[in-house]
Parts: sequence; structure tokens; C-alpha cells
Amino acid sequence: MLACVAALASCDRCGGATPAADSGAKDASVEPARDANADALAPPLDAATPADAGSQADAAAGGDAGASSCRLVYGPAEQPFRGPAAMMFAAGELRLVANDAGKPRIYPVPVTTPAAAPVVPPKPASFVGMRWPPCELAGRWAYCQAPGGTVYRTTLGASDTKAVAQSRSGTRIAAAALGSEHAAVATLESRRTTEGEMLQAFVTVDEGETTRLSEEGAGATTLRMIARGDHALAMYLDTRTAMVPVHARPLSMRGTSLALGEDAVLYVAGAPERGVDFAVSATKSSVFVLLPMSHETSDFGMASIPVADPPKEDVKALWSYYPNGLDPAPIGASVTAADASSAYVARVRPREREPGSPRVLELGRVDDAGVFSSLGIVASGKPITDVAVATDAFGAVWILYGDPGATWLERRVCP
Repeated sequence: MLACVAALASCDRCGGATPAADSGAKDASVEPARDANADALAPPLDAATPADAGSQADAAAGGDAGASSCRLVYGPAEQPFRGPAAMMFAAGELRLVANDAGKPRIYPVPVTTPAAAPVVPPKPASFVGMRWPPCELAGRWAYCQAPGGTVYRTTLGASDTKAVAQSRSGTRIAAAALGSEHAAVATLESRRTTEGEMLQAFVTVDEGETTRLSEEGAGATTLRMIARGDHALAMYLDTRTAMVPVHARPLSMRGTSLALGEDAVLYVAGAPERGVDFAVSATKSSVFVLLPMSHETSDFGMASIPVADPPKEDVKALWSYYPNGLDPAPIGASVTAADASSAYVARVRPREREPGSPRVLELGRVDDAGVFSSLGIVASGKPITDVAVATDAFGAVWILYGDPGATWLERRVCP
């Protein structure tokens, strides 16, 4: 349900309380972490239903955005696998990289000039289940988590696969290239502290040693990484009972060693919903953390939180409200080095304000100022749990989304 947000005290670099349940964990073997001040464990993610948030209509979309203004040119095409996947472009095709028990399995889709009418391939005759979390791509490498939490690094197009890190099973991992010769993977691991068990973030470069990423006294419950030239930015949430600090930290190479920049607390959000997660949108000139959660006492929406390079603390968030609240609230965004003035965002939200309203998948853009503009609804009637977004060389947007029973892919050309 949409939680009431208490007045936030000073974060003091976010030390103190232990994180609440890991928001990224979908593996049944993962036990929620207990906050030092909490009386009960967080409820399971699979029990989520839209809540009566009583929030105002989406400020950008005006409530129900209606049918998408982006022309459908491919799909929706049901995929031959069940589960999430990362997306990349190479050799004139889109490659969906799924997690096959710790190894990347690639499903290619040709990328051609957008057709006048939608291309809809036939439904696959059979389906293969893939693991959550999805693989993460970093330059020419893929990082995939296997059962038990071991993270394997594979050179794409080659057969070499090597265990390089350990993660708490079922938690999200993140990866990014550090220039052309190195890559890093960030993981979450449980550590016992003076306040009990706490999930913390760690980072491993190439096949080397693992270094702590989150600062002493801070936890980490879900994370993302993006490449920015010859370095990278790592962003993570430290989900607690009454607040959600949002962190960012630069990573770079100093010779053959990893160099960590200052850890900045970008923003302190209010009390979390179950399964709180986030996406990162990026263009050539801007990076935003996109965080769907409650705002004030009765609103729910997407906070666009700017990430400077290097990151700055206590920045102002720009909110785009949903008609109502929901948890979890899946979201995906495009990350591109192209000279674009906006990034695509696909987010799951209630269609209407009323309790129990059906959920829809809304496509929009976030510009360099963090303003969200809706492009309408691209899917409805599906209990979507995973969303990924990417743009191709033609400027078209690809959207991969799925629920427990199926995964779909579509391509759209937007005005």
C-alpha cells in the first residue's frame, strides 16, 4: 500500500539503521533482511496489488495517456524464452541476452529500416525458462548469476566462462565497461554488523579482487551501473524502514587498479513500498535515477533524480505522478551515448485512480532536465514484472517486457 511519509531526519551519510528487505530479490531462497527497528519482515513480492493511493493524475500524461503515439513496427512478438533479458545491438541485429543458469544465451532479432506495417513473427512452438536476475552487459563481456549466487563472466562470441564474484542468490547484479579493456560487476552480499545482518554492495574488476562499494555504515538493496567514457557510475538504494537513501559513486581505473570516487547521497526518499527498485536513463549529456515510489503523504510517482559527474549530494528530484500507487512498480529506461536530448522510459502504472485499477505499460521520454513526457500506453492486461528498453541506429525504440507466463518484444517509431 502507499505508505505515509514521515518527516525525514538528517541522513548523516545514511549510517545507522540496517536495510529493510532486499528490493531486488525474486529468488524464493532469499530471505528478507530485517531492519534494526522493524517488528516484522516485509511481505512477499508476489502478493503485490495496486493500492488506493489517492494521488493526483500523472502531471505529464494527464492520467490515462491513451493509445501510444509511437507507431508499432514490430510485434508484440512472444519470445521463445520466459524471463528477463539484457539488450544489445551488433552486426545489424538486436541481441537479447538471457540468463541460462549463469551463462548468456543469445536470441538474435534482425534490425532493418522500420516497415510501414508491423512485422509480427509467428508464435514460438516451445519455450525455455531463463533465470532472474537478468545478465548484465559490460563492453564485450556478459555477467550472469548462477543458482547459488555465483557470478560468471563470459566474453560474448567466445566460449570462455569464469566465476569472478559471489552475490546473494536472487539479488540483482550490475555491470559496466571501464574503457575498452576493463569491466566491473557490482554485487550484493550479506554481512553481519553490530546491527545484525545487512546487505552491502561490492565491486569486482575483470577477474581480480573484490572491493567494498557501499560505504561503512551504509547498506545496499538494489543497484545499477552505467559506463561514461573511460569510467563508470554506480548507483544503489539503501532501503530502510522509514526512508530510502539514493547513492552514487564513480569508478575508474588507475593503472591496473580500481579507483573509487566519493560516495554521494543524491537524495533521501521517504518510506519504501515492497520491492522498491529503480532504473537509470542516460543521454550524452545527462544521467537520471528514475525511482517509482510514494511522495509526501498521498502521492505516488516517478522521481527523476539527476546524477552529476562527479555526483552531487542533496539534489532536487522532479516528480511525475501516477494516478495511484502500486508495489512493486517495474520500470526500464534507455541508456545511450548518442547525441540525443531525451531517453525513453517504459513504466508500469495503474490505468486509473480507483483501487484495483488494471495496470498498463506506459512509454515516455525523460529530457535533459528530467521532465517526463508520456507517449501513451503500449500494453495492458498483463501482470508485467520486468521491463527493458533500448534504441537502435534508426532511432526506433525496442521494449522487452514480461510476466510470469510470457515475454514480449516490440519496436516502435516515435514522433
